Amino acid sequence: MGSAPMSPPTNAPSPPPLDGYLLAAQRLVMYSDLNAAGRLFGGRLMAWIDEATAMAAMRIMRTKRIVTKKFGEVVFDAPGLLGDYVEIWCRSEREGTTSLTLDCRVIVRTISPEATRQICSSKVVYVALDADGRPAPWKKPSGPSPCTS
Repeated sequence: MGSAPMSPPTNAPSPPPLDGYLLAAQRLVMYSDLNAAGRLFGGRLMAWIDEATAMAAMRIMRTKRIVTKKFGEVVFDAPGLLGDYVEIWCRSEREGTTSLTLDCRVIVRTISPEATRQICSSKVVYVALDADGRPAPWKKPSGPSPCTS
């Protein structure tokens, strides 16, 4: 713990516009979230993404009976650092009969200096299940729903 805090990378991509995206979760990067290199552990971030997008999928699909079917390519654009304020944003990209694909963007806000950057992106597919655990059609919202473009 005697090392100085790391500075955010200067070449990190600026976040894309988040119009149509829903803020699905927020986290603060703590010591227990860091890997041996002092960066946010990728597996921890993926777990946060899975949990946040699952909650959004439940809202859109209007059921708790869902499973993660697939993570698309997970792109780590820049590291998350100790004390970063992580925001996980998502929007509906494709609505299938039994599935829902969410586009996910992970944005970091730093307090000092005040800055925003994208650190990760991915697509996540969820499938609705029936009482026997088999894929089942889900009810699409009749009006505007959260997390849709």
